[in-house]
Amino acid sequence: MRITQIEAIPFKVPLAQSIGKITSSIWSMEAANHVLIKISTDEGLEGFGEAVERPTIYGETQNSILTVVKEWLSPQLTGLDPLDSEKIWERLDKIAANNTAKGAIDIALYDLIGKKLSLPIHKLLGSWDGEKVRVSSLLPFGSPEKIVSNALERKQRQGIQAFKIKVGKDLNRDIKTFIALREALGDEAILYVDANQAWTPYQAIKAIRAMEPYGLAWVEEPIKKGDFEGKLRVANQISVPILLDESATTIEEVWQQIRMGMNCLINIKPSRTGFTISRKIMHLAEAANIPCLVGTARETGLGTAAGIQFATSFKNILLAEVADFEIYEHSLLDNSLEIKNGYAYVPSDPGLGVRVSETALKKYQIKLE
Repeated sequence: MRITQIEAIPFKVPLAQSIGKITSSIWSMEAANHVLIKISTDEGLEGFGEAVERPTIYGETQNSILTVVKEWLSPQLTGLDPLDSEKIWERLDKIAANNTAKGAIDIALYDLIGKKLSLPIHKLLGSWDGEKVRVSSLLPFGSPEKIVSNALERKQRQGIQAFKIKVGKDLNRDIKTFIALREALGDEAILYVDANQAWTPYQAIKAIRAMEPYGLAWVEEPIKKGDFEGKLRVANQISVPILLDESATTIEEVWQQIRMGMNCLINIKPSRTGFTISRKIMHLAEAANIPCLVGTARETGLGTAAGIQFATSFKNILLAEVADFEIYEHSLLDNSLEIKNGYAYVPSDPGLGVRVSETALKKYQIKLE
């Protein structure tokens, strides 16, 4: 089997009307401005992946993803066997950065391999559970009352008992919101916060210490991602782990922080490291006895399916942030993903286990200048 074509198809799926707009401390969004990666082979099989535009985090836009796939990555990979992952990544790594473009290509290749072998991807990766994974849901900025209402609705409708709260704009409001959530959800809920690098070390220590008495589980990227020494100082003065996210995009930076002795967890996102590099980061974490999460980049149903496949493959996964694909007016899938009783259930069909809706893709596909 040989790769014959790699296509990059830009699309724009608006957020559902009831949501409108989502913000964090460093970005805001009103739609999924993403890119569908489609890889074809000489055997007629096709594999799909979803590349996520995140200019404030990865420096990638829809235009940059299209350009690097068309002009650089596709010529490097055409003619190769999809099973030769090490050879493929040796060529991908000749091009610097472009994390989500590479990650989506890797996911599409695994989708192909799964279809070729008639196996879901979790069977190729390890299939620790092979059925379901506990999920957490992201709670974006808003009034404390709105955030609590959102969490209670998700708990009632889908049994979700783990939530990530975006923080970093207003410390007093952040603390008030966290306390309100704890009081509304009870002690059994897992609550953690994501500052998206918004704080200084001093602000981080102050904020985290204020939340710790109310059952803060961990804190995600409290300060600038590249300030490893500052992050270590913060970690040494709080009682909860730091969740590495924006600073966990390569094997090298993950290893550098692990060997510093930082009390940490690792948020693995297949959307930026594919399955191949994500698996290597996972094994590095296992060797250091560090638990992991599977994170979200606000993917549609296609990217979410990749997260579920990965999350059900390894025993070292605490939670998967795969409950929020419903924020969009369409998942881009013909078949649905199932979340109930606080768990996401892995699709059992070959590859990613989901089918891209051609009708929806035609509706949401866009043409870039």
